Amino acid sequence: MSYLVAGFSALLSSLCYAEFSANMPLSGGAYSYVNAVFGEYLAWLTVTNLILEYILANAAVIRSFSGYFALLINQPPERLVIPYGNYNLDFFAFGWVLLLTMLLILGTKESARFNLVVTIVHVVLVVFIIIAGLVKSNPANTQPFAPYGARGVFNGAAIVFFSYIGFDAVATSAEEVKNPKRDLPLGILGALALVTICYILMSLALVLMVPLEALQTSGSFAAAFTYVGMDWAHYIVALGALLGIITGTLVGMYAVSRIIAAVARQHLLPPFLAKIHRRFGTPWITTLLQGVATAIIALFTDFAELINLVSISTLFAFWIVALGLLWKRYYKQNNSKAVRSNLILAVQMLLLVASCIAFTACYWISLDLWVGMVVTAAVFVAVVLSMFITHRKGQLPGSYAVPLFPFIPALSVGLNTFLLGALPQDAYVRFGIWTAAVTGVYVLYSALAANRHSKMPGAHLPTLEPVAKPGSIGSHSSTEMATWNNGPLLDQPSTSGGYTTAAQNMGPVDGFKPGPALKGAR
Repeated sequence: MSYLVAGFSALLSSLCYAEFSANMPLSGGAYSYVNAVFGEYLAWLTVTNLILEYILANAAVIRSFSGYFALLINQPPERLVIPYGNYNLDFFAFGWVLLLTMLLILGTKESARFNLVVTIVHVVLVVFIIIAGLVKSNPANTQPFAPYGARGVFNGAAIVFFSYIGFDAVATSAEEVKNPKRDLPLGILGALALVTICYILMSLALVLMVPLEALQTSGSFAAAFTYVGMDWAHYIVALGALLGIITGTLVGMYAVSRIIAAVARQHLLPPFLAKIHRRFGTPWITTLLQGVATAIIALFTDFAELINLVSISTLFAFWIVALGLLWKRYYKQNNSKAVRSNLILAVQMLLLVASCIAFTACYWISLDLWVGMVVTAAVFVAVVLSMFITHRKGQLPGSYAVPLFPFIPALSVGLNTFLLGALPQDAYVRFGIWTAAVTGVYVLYSALAANRHSKMPGAHLPTLEPVAKPGSIGSHSSTEMATWNNGPLLDQPSTSGGYTTAAQNMGPVDGFKPGPALKGAR
C-alpha cells in the first residue's frame, strides 16, 4: 500500500515533469524548470537539494551491494564490511562507485550499453522473483492488513518515495535525446509505470510469502524464499539485487553530473565544472568529483542514516516543480489585464499551499482535529476550482500538456505536502541546516558570480559550435536545433578558449521568459 501511495504521488509529479521536459529540453531538469518560472534563488534551493538527494541516494543504494554479494557467496550480510570505531567501512561500495564513475566519464554510449545489458538481465530476474513468490504465496499472511493503520501506510510511502526519483534522471538527459518533445514524456511516464508495477508486485509477493512477524529487515527476499523452502532461490534474489544496485547507482550518478554541469554553466557554481571532455563528450570534472563524494559517503555511512534526508529532498523538488507548472501556465505577459490576473494567481497559489500545510498539520497532530481537516480540504477544492474558472487552461504548450489541468498539479502539491508531514523531525533539522548552508553559499558566491558574468562585455555571444555527434552531450535533431535556435546546450570549448552556452540566448518558452540564471555567460 505504501508503494501504491508513493507511486500515485510520483505519477502526478511525473506528469508535471513530462510537460516541462517536452517544452524545455534542458539538462538541468527541475533546476531549469524552476529557474525559468520562479527565478534564480528558488532554483538554487531546488537544485542543491536535488544534488544532495542524488549523492546520498546513490551512496545509500550502493551501500547495499556488499550485503547481497555476501549472500551470493553464502556469507552473512555483515561479513564484507569492516568495523572501525563507530563506523562499518564498506570498501565494496567505495570501489564500485569509483568504477562506475570511470564508466560514465568514458561516454554516454558506453555507459548506456552497459546499463542496457545489466537492466535486461535484472528485469528477467525480477520477473522470476515475482512469479516464484506469488506461486508460494499464502493469503493468510496478509493478516493483519495494514497493522500500523493508515498512518503506517503514509509513513512508509514518505520513506520509500525516493525510489521514484528515476524519472528526474530521465529529464536530465534532455540534451542527449534526439527528439525530446516525444521521447521524454514517453520515457518519464513509461519508466514510472513499469517500476511502480514492479515495486507493488514484489512487495505483494513478499508479504504473501512471509507473515509479519517473520519478515527480515536485511536481505528480506532471500530470507523469504528460505522460509518457504526455496533456499536455492536466494542466489537468484541476490544476483537480481546486485544488478539493480549497479544500474540504479549508474543512472543516479549520470543524472547528478548533468545537473551540476547545468548549474555551473550559469556560474552559480564554478564554471570549470561544466567543462566537457574533448574526446569523450562528457562533463568529466563534475562526474569525477561527485563520484568521489559518493564513494566516501558510501564507505562510511549506513543506508538507514541516509534515507530520510533523501526523501525530504525528493518531495521538496517535486512539490516546487508542480507549483512552477501552475505558475507557468497561468502567468500572463504583455497584456493590459496581466497585473490583475497575476495578482489573483499569486493569492490563489498562496491559499493553495496554506490549505495543504494546514490539512497536513491537522492530520499528523491529531485525528481529533477532523473539523480542521474538513475546512482546509474544502478551501483546497475551492481554490483549485477558482483557478480553473478564472484562468481555464492558461497558455497551452506547443508539445505535451498535462491533462486535467490544474487539478493534477494541484493534487501533486497537496499529496507531496502531506507526505512531507510524515517524515520525522530530524529530517527537517537536517534539511534546515542544509538549506541555511546553501543559502549562505548563494549569497556569498553564487549570486555575485552569476551577476558579475551577466554584466561582462560579450557575455551574451551566440553559440555557433557545430552540433555534437549523436549520443554525446548536446546532440539534437536538426529540427530541434532550429527550433531552439542555439548550439549544444552544455558548455563547449569556444575558439577564444572560454566556454559558451546556448541558454544565454534562449528566448521566451511557451509564453514566459527565462529567469535570470538562464541568461548564461561566456
